[in-house]
Amino acid sequence: MSIEHFDTFERLQTIRQQLDELTRRFSTGEAFGGWIPSLDVLDEGSQYRIIMDIPGVKNQDLELLEEGSTITLAGVRYAPEANHIQQERPIGQFRRSIDLPLPIVAGSAQASLKSGVLEVVVKKARSKGQKGKK
Repeated sequence: MSIEHFDTFERLQTIRQQLDELTRRFSTGEAFGGWIPSLDVLDEGSQYRIIMDIPGVKNQDLELLEEGSTITLAGVRYAPEANHIQQERPIGQFRRSIDLPLPIVAGSAQASLKSGVLEVVVKKARSKGQKGKK
């Protein structure tokens, strides 16, 4: 009976590990064919600052699109070329579209990538009701 009890315990451990892995894949978006990097959007008065964590992504593998009040950040993270013993960090393509509260100035986006953190700054467009400061 103790052997049967041990076998049941092992099965439960395996199921728990599989559920943990499934939860991780859904939380990162990996289960949907990609991954979803975390980001913050800051309102800094005359501009918006978007900060996104994308460690391991290179400048040449990034794309930034502006359209109206929407910024789309896309890219790809490749797996290191090695034999993996364990692989938990998501790889592949990602795409995030951020709908900002106000329109932005077309072509104003400035981006920098440092230590795996992407920062994008875009200027807010002035609405017709706004007047410049004197």
